[in-house]
Amino acid sequence: MATINDVAKLAGVSRMTVSRALNGTGPIRPETRARIEAAIRQLNYRPNLVAKSLVTRRSCTIAYVMVNISDPFHNMVSRGIESVAYGRRYTAMMCDTHVPGRARDYIEMFLDNRLGGCVFHHLAIDRSQVELLTGGGVQCVLMDNETDLEGVSAVDTDNRLGGALAAEYLIARGYRRIGCVHGVLERPGTSGEDIPYEDTFQFRIWRERTRGFLDAMSGHGLEPAGLFSGNGRYDRMTQLSGEIVSALLGMKDRPTALYCENDIMAIAMLKALSARGLRVPADVALIGHDGLDLCGMVTPCVTTVAQPRFEMGRMAAQLLIEQIENGCAPRRVVLKPVIQAGETA
Repeated sequence: MATINDVAKLAGVSRMTVSRALNGTGPIRPETRARIEAAIRQLNYRPNLVAKSLVTRRSCTIAYVMVNISDPFHNMVSRGIESVAYGRRYTAMMCDTHVPGRARDYIEMFLDNRLGGCVFHHLAIDRSQVELLTGGGVQCVLMDNETDLEGVSAVDTDNRLGGALAAEYLIARGYRRIGCVHGVLERPGTSGEDIPYEDTFQFRIWRERTRGFLDAMSGHGLEPAGLFSGNGRYDRMTQLSGEIVSALLGMKDRPTALYCENDIMAIAMLKALSARGLRVPADVALIGHDGLDLCGMVTPCVTTVAQPRFEMGRMAAQLLIEQIENGCAPRRVVLKPVIQAGETA
């Protein structure tokens, strides 16, 4: 197996020059870089990343840690992360924290394995956990974390703007009796109830979307035509959607449109409304939130507030690797959602 010394000898340069070329550190003349790259190809040289990690005290691996790996929201985010990781010769892995304590366990594993860095998504990471990681040389970026942490890199989407966009879109199309199907806004009681792990936090997203919706309605002199408790998980929303439709049918002036605070809610409501003989959008219009691929796979296609999921992942990985390699200062990036027109509103 060829070594870095073999590459240096064939290219007619020093070992340090080859190292700079491989790591992208320091200026190298184009003709020198070309000779090094030609030598690498001729010798089929592969850098010893294990040896490199011993020197740098970190691996070229980053982790994408989320609350539920089966959630369809994460597919495009992970693609965005992987696109940057691949281009920078990092390995990206996915980690699922679907039960309490799993995030803590992963943090310990990252420290034990000298991971380069990690992106935490839809979790409730606190400052002590961040300090534990960074104290061990592991960089991190937060995405839609339950709380903002000053001095910690974050990539968020403007959830309040998204709720407002949904209301404005429906109002512009003549709807006035608009209801909202929202997520869990506060922790339920814990006296023996079977509460999904996600429902023990993740309140911030639903509160911001609800607030954006209510503010936009108020700006037009309108009151919501009902606030209905939903859930972001399809297994929970299947039952809740039927209960919500029953409540709608019992209302004297039922809503003519509904803003569902994620696409899972919207698709469940579409199914429940259709099962009770209500036409969408003729009887009740629907707009979701997130921009999932599923929105285009149902009939009628769901109109939604689409989040730039690929860009979220791409930006998070870029910030993370900049911190790992260059010690860049933490930054917070807020991305804006847009309306993705469908057939339900």
